[in-house]
Amino acid sequence: MEPTLIFEHMQSKFGATKVVELRDRTIPPTICVHPSAVREVLHELKNNRDLAFDYLQLITGVDYPMHFEVVYHLTSLTYQHSLAVKAQIPRDNPVIASIADLYPAANWHEREQFDLMGIIFEGHPDLRRILCPEDWEGHPLRKDYVQPLEYHGISNVRKCGDDWYPKPDEDAKAIVPLKAPASKSPNPAATQGSPQAKPGE
Repeated sequence: MEPTLIFEHMQSKFGATKVVELRDRTIPPTICVHPSAVREVLHELKNNRDLAFDYLQLITGVDYPMHFEVVYHLTSLTYQHSLAVKAQIPRDNPVIASIADLYPAANWHEREQFDLMGIIFEGHPDLRRILCPEDWEGHPLRKDYVQPLEYHGISNVRKCGDDWYPKPDEDAKAIVPLKAPASKSPNPAATQGSPQAKPGE
């Protein structure tokens, strides 16, 4: 089905306040929806036999200055067409309904966005970190994320060219001092047992 027809069907079913905009020049075409309508919109896209978006490829989060955007990437294995569904949520209250019961694959995708972006999927059966340790501070894919210099005594500082990253915060307290690693001594095995060349040889 053409993106315009999908959009018109969804807007006639749920209204223009819930199904807000069609962006048909993107790849894949994108429908923008109100965050409160995500579950019912995705339920219709999956279960309507003429649409049959039965495969959730992934869920991504995008960090904008004033809001986050949650993007659901859908494909119909029956009709071989794809669609993205986008919803904006505020940065200071990044909450949206879970769809883990609609698409089982959403379980880990939502956990990933919770872990890396701090997006809360309300109703998720087991919303906890999936990549970072449970006691990790912050969400590493946010644009305002500040990488800690150490984690449980393990340095996160790495050499990048002639510089070190991340740089220590001048106002930071109780952090491991930034130190260059000690120069490595020659490998004893590389110097022992090898005959020295004699003059004239």
